[in-house]
Formats: sequence, structure tokens, C-alpha cells
Amino acid sequence: MSKLWEEKLPKIDLPIYEIQLPSNSKKIKIRPFIVREEKLLLMAIESQDDMEIINTTKQIINNCIIDSTINIESLPFFDVDYLFIALRAKSVGESIEIKFTCNNVVNDQICNKVFPAKIDIANVSIVKDDSISNMIDLGKGACIKMKYPNYTTMKMILDNDNIMNKQINIIAGSIEQIVNGQNVYTTKDLTKEEIINFIEGLTKEQYSKLENFINNLPSFEVNSVATCSKCGFEHNLTYSDFTSFFV
Repeated sequence: MSKLWEEKLPKIDLPIYEIQLPSNSKKIKIRPFIVREEKLLLMAIESQDDMEIINTTKQIINNCIIDSTINIESLPFFDVDYLFIALRAKSVGESIEIKFTCNNVVNDQICNKVFPAKIDIANVSIVKDDSISNMIDLGKGACIKMKYPNYTTMKMILDNDNIMNKQINIIAGSIEQIVNGQNVYTTKDLTKEEIINFIEGLTKEQYSKLENFINNLPSFEVNSVATCSKCGFEHNLTYSDFTSFFV
């Protein structure tokens, strides 16, 4: 009965938008996410299962990309973050209202007024240090070619890992090639264990160079101004975590 009903109902055409990926300026087409997809993401978030949230998010983004040649797993994480932001803007709206607590000091007391503030994610900008090279010189004819880690690598660093383990895992996912003299080793031909063993065998000075690369990965931020409705103080707000804005 329900299937017959579905066949009688019209299929509503969804709007198509063109956006440009930050990493390579490639233009791709996307559609807004639909209610069914929003429901799936909410269910994943409620499960509090990191892997389910990651897989559901990637699936929704994949669904909304009108280009079969785009592979989420091959994109740098900040391209996926940008797709995430663009989908939210086109599906729900470019303006996001948040609750902000005023920390301005008035007559030696913190204001503490909680008031609504609006963030316009259409004004999102990429923060990137162009002085950071992807070629890391280890000395004595050895070097490492780095790449930007993908979305899964960045999101699947377990909360119970210590800082050192998190860094090593991100670095392992960011190495593209290891060069030692005439020998070139491509990481896709190596196991994760082999890559981690290599990293852990570096000197502190060599490791610090890799650490500097991942500590300066591109990110997104949006700047906004909010005025406290109680004391009138003007706050300059900067946001860089857009995950909670998806729905």
C-alpha cells in the first residue's frame, strides 16, 4: 500500500549548488541534505558512537555530492569540513544562533548575561600558513613528503589516547612518502605499524619537524560581533568548530 502511495506522489526536485574545494579550487555540485538524512545523523549523534557518527556524516556528504568522481576518503580533512559547512548553509541556513555568556567586567563584577548571538557561516574563511612546507628534511639524504590527513584520520583519534599517541597517529596518516637516498617508500605500500615504528625511531629534532606540520594544518574560522543586551559590551567572536552546527 505504502509503495503504491509513493509511486503516486511526485518527486520534488532538489536545488543544486556549485561550490569550490579549498585544497585545489575544483568546482563540484552539491544538493542540500533531506529530512531522512538529518534524522540519520541525529540518531548517530544520540548513539554517542564515534565510528557511527563518522560513517553517517561521510555517507550524508557522499549522498549530497553530485559527482561520482569525488571520493571523501581521498579528500583532505579540511575539504570535507568545508563541504560540511556548505551543506549546513544550503540545507538549514547561513545564519546560526548560539547562546553566549558575557564575560565583561562591570563595577568589579562579571556581567554573566546569557544572550543570543548570530554567526554567519557564509563568511567562513580558511586559516593556512603558506610558510609550512610539505617536504621535511631529516638530514643525511633522508626526507619525508607530507600530505594533509583525510577526514577519518582526523576524527578517529580516540579520546582516551594520550597526546603523544594522537600526534603519532595523525602524523602516520599524513606521510605520503619516505625518501632515503635513492630509495623511495610510499606509505600506501606500508602497514600502519611499519609507519609508526619508523616515526618512533626518529630523533626528537626530526620528530619536531613533523609535529610542526600537523600543528599548522589548515582550519576554518568565522568571525562575528555580538553586543551584550545587558551591559552593551561588544564581543568579537571567533568560531572554528562547525560540527555541532550541521543540524
